[in-house]
Amino acid sequence: MTQVLIADDNAIFREVLKRHVASLFGYDVIEAATGLDAVDLAETRHPDLILLDLVMPGLDGIEVIRRIRANPRLADVPIIFLSAETDRSVWAEALSAGANDFMPKPYHRSELAARINLHLKLANLGQELRRPNDLLTRERYLAGCVQRQLLPRDLEFPGLESAAVYQAQEQVGGDFYDAWDDGAAVYVLMADISGHGASAAMLMAACKGYLVSLRQAGLGPVELVASLNAMLCDLLLGGDLDNMFMTMALCRIDRAAPLLTVVSAGHVPVYVLGRSGLTELPSQGPALGILPDCAWTPQTTPFAPGDTLFLYTDGLTELRSPEGEFFGEERVLGKLRPGTAPRDLIGEIIETALPFCKGILHDDLAMVAVRRLAPGDRPA
Repeated sequence: MTQVLIADDNAIFREVLKRHVASLFGYDVIEAATGLDAVDLAETRHPDLILLDLVMPGLDGIEVIRRIRANPRLADVPIIFLSAETDRSVWAEALSAGANDFMPKPYHRSELAARINLHLKLANLGQELRRPNDLLTRERYLAGCVQRQLLPRDLEFPGLESAAVYQAQEQVGGDFYDAWDDGAAVYVLMADISGHGASAAMLMAACKGYLVSLRQAGLGPVELVASLNAMLCDLLLGGDLDNMFMTMALCRIDRAAPLLTVVSAGHVPVYVLGRSGLTELPSQGPALGILPDCAWTPQTTPFAPGDTLFLYTDGLTELRSPEGEFFGEERVLGKLRPGTAPRDLIGEIIETALPFCKGILHDDLAMVAVRRLAPGDRPA
């Protein structure tokens, strides 16, 4: 049954108001004689509507409103205050504190009925509108769980030490990474779907599924990138999705030789942290899903024991401070020190980046670091 809380220090007025509410609607009524009692009853009984006097002993009505609104479970309960106060600034203060409406004392019974009926209907409508939003929130959460399952659970391969981090701007996103071992080499991939949210996440899932098929076909890095591009062009071009694309860096760590081969399609630079310093491997071709007929040039660089491969998406460099300053590539480069364990490397970047942007992401973000171990070495 609908429950109404009446809070007023005047016992006679409470009784009259109670009879009117009961006779007009048949609602259950609970009563409070002080502001503190009103807050306690609101928190324990969760009424559907509150009729509140502004002038009461202890806590006045305005403070009662503030305390009730501070409770998330009572944030939407309608509050109608009744007062003989003629100072409109007091009314304004009560409304600013969170009251929904006011009625003067003495009130008209028909007006009371209309106000109560209106605010209960509005409250019910709000609940109905929130239900789809709650369902959507749950669906996004579950989609995020599914998407995280698509990322590799284990980045540990014999002879290598790895670490990774992934954070979507929303509950789902378009960045992803992958890694696999075909016996002759370990492949590490970093990709970034344009945009973020549900559309990017669905395209990411499609790319991930197709990538599994390409891996089983045993294609080399250039052939794999070209095949993935053909699939994306068929999917994206000539329709509503022709503004979407994917950047990607695919790295092949040779097991028989100390070499790293990189095929980068419109992606941010790939870095190798070696004994001789920092090597930057920029993109050698356009992003995927834009040009059906295109070739990408592979780049090969030494990758000896102790060297570290670092991959990331532009969500890292495009982090922004509250003042609008970008985190930028220079701050990332300042953390890329040879000899740092992958877990420590990524941890140090996160410890600098998150305070910089106050924890607010403007895009999806992913990082992977892989270090080649010397014979007999163990991961840190």
